[in-house]
Amino acid sequence: MTSHTAFLLDHYKDRPETKGGTTYPSETIKQLVKQADKEKFQIRFHAIGNGAVRLALDAFEEARNVNGVRDARHVIEHVEVLHPDDVHRFKELDVIASFQPKHIELMESEAYTARISEKQQPLYYPIKTLVDTGAKIAFGTDFPVVPLNPMMGIYQAITRKDLTGKAWQESEGVPLAQALKYYTATPAFGSFREKELGTLEAGKIADIAVLNKNLFSISTEEILETEVKMTIMDGKIVYENQIVQTV
Repeated sequence: MTSHTAFLLDHYKDRPETKGGTTYPSETIKQLVKQADKEKFQIRFHAIGNGAVRLALDAFEEARNVNGVRDARHVIEHVEVLHPDDVHRFKELDVIASFQPKHIELMESEAYTARISEKQQPLYYPIKTLVDTGAKIAFGTDFPVVPLNPMMGIYQAITRKDLTGKAWQESEGVPLAQALKYYTATPAFGSFREKELGTLEAGKIADIAVLNKNLFSISTEEILETEVKMTIMDGKIVYENQIVQTV
C-alpha cells in the first residue's frame, strides 16, 4: 500500500493518477485460474488491495462456474483491504481468508487511510467481519517479512494495535481461543491435513508446542513475553528450553 502498487477498486487518494495494478491482465489471470482449477490444483493468491481481492474472488467464481463445485480450498493471502460487497463471497465460494495479524503493527493506520478514499468503504484486515459470515480463517506469520514468533501475531489479532500502539478498527479483533484456532486447525485444513494435524487428538501426529505460560490465565500484554519451553514433532522432542521458568 505504501508504494501505491496494491491494486485498488478506485484511485489512490494521494495519487489520483493510479489505482495500482496487476502483473498480468485480469482476463489472463482468470483464464490461468480456470485452467489450474480444472486440473484440480489448489490456488493461493496474494492480494493486498481491494481490487486484487475482488479479482481473486471473481477468478475463483468463474472457475467454479466452468469447472463445477469441488473441495478446492483455494486461499487468498493478506486481504489487507476489502470492500463490503465482497465480504460474503468468501463463505459463498468456500475460499479461505489467510491473514498475517503481525502486519497490523507494521505501519501506522494512517498509511492506509491517507491513501484509500472513504468512498471505497474500506475494511482493513477485516478478520472479525469475515469470521461473522462463517468464512474459514487462517493465520500465519509471513516470515521472513516479520518475525516467526506467533505470539506477536496472536497479540495483534486480539488488540489490533498499530506501530504507534493505537488500536486500529478494534472491532475486528478476535478472542484468544479463535486466534489459536486460526493458527492451528484452519491451516491444517487449508493444507488438506486436518486428519493429521491442527488439533490434539488421538490418532493425529503429535506436533505440540509447550509454552511457559497458560495464555488463558495471563493478561493480553503477557502474551508477548510467553516463550516456548518444548517443541514436539511426531511425538519426538526436537527442542527443549531448560532455562525458561514455568508459571
